[in-house]
Amino acid sequence: MKLLMLAPTPFFSDRGCHIRVLNSYLNLQDIGHNVLLLTYPLGRDMDGVETKRISKVPGYHQTKPGFSFYKPFLDFLLLFKAIKEMLIGKYDVVYAHLYEGAFIGYFLKIIFRKKLIFDNQGSLTGELTTQKTIKKNSLVFKIVYRLEKFIIQKSDEIIASNEGLKKILLDNFQVKNIVVEEDLPNDTLFNSQVQSAKLDLPKNKIVITYLGGLQLYKGLDYLLNAIASTDYRFHFLIMGYPEKDCQRIAKELGILNRITFTGKIPYEQAPAYLKLGNIAISLKTTDSGEANAKLYNYIAMGLKVICFDLPENRRILKDNGIYVRNKDTSDLVNKINMLKL
Repeated sequence: MKLLMLAPTPFFSDRGCHIRVLNSYLNLQDIGHNVLLLTYPLGRDMDGVETKRISKVPGYHQTKPGFSFYKPFLDFLLLFKAIKEMLIGKYDVVYAHLYEGAFIGYFLKIIFRKKLIFDNQGSLTGELTTQKTIKKNSLVFKIVYRLEKFIIQKSDEIIASNEGLKKILLDNFQVKNIVVEEDLPNDTLFNSQVQSAKLDLPKNKIVITYLGGLQLYKGLDYLLNAIASTDYRFHFLIMGYPEKDCQRIAKELGILNRITFTGKIPYEQAPAYLKLGNIAISLKTTDSGEANAKLYNYIAMGLKVICFDLPENRRILKDNGIYVRNKDTSDLVNKINMLKL
């Protein structure tokens, strides 16, 4: 079967969202489908992924997550590129990532009468309220909710990235055509046999490591506020980007000497850097329904994981979790200080 995959994002830019796109492409390819990926002009090509990009847009340079004034124009170009490819390639299915991709996919569905599959990584309203971009129950929230509902209900099939998101979509939008496909790690990359990266870390410390996006709403605010009260036998290896806000807060809290910030880590090198840690940490909440795919990577690397005591975390981690009361910084400090190797 021929699938046209839409990814309205600068793929590949070493982000969790992009790893989901990559894995879905490779999985579909492995089971015999012929897949073409359409995406933005920025990002790097990945081996084994047939990729076509829209034309470069002067002034557009952003690969990090977040709003860009260029995005509506980029999506408009992506729609026209997709129409052209549908005419040339005679695809059987439109496979869309992100809400913008599903919205573009809806037009392709109407024009070409093809099935639309929406690979959903989180609730749009949940994500925007978690980021504090919009306030719950505000006028903007209600508009975004209606748009989200429209996109979800116009999709022929929804693939949710985790059980928590499935529940959110069922409760909020009463959808029936939904299945779960979780973000399992690439075990050829993520395994405990890899060699450690070379990095100048303090000697004789227990290294607690985080790898992922450094937006504060991903739980970095809880971690940074806890570090000052933890024992000095711990050092924190925080990997990812954009790191400026975390570095600023760490400086204000007087804990910069307790942390090593690496900046962006290429996806292919992530296992070697995770190997440097003794314990992993992930303090993401479930407000947006966004998958916590890094948990699988931590497990694959043989790391115990400090996380909030949430059903989704317990389901994934089981005995590999060190569970903290949800959003409780004091309990986080206590659980860290109790750690022994």
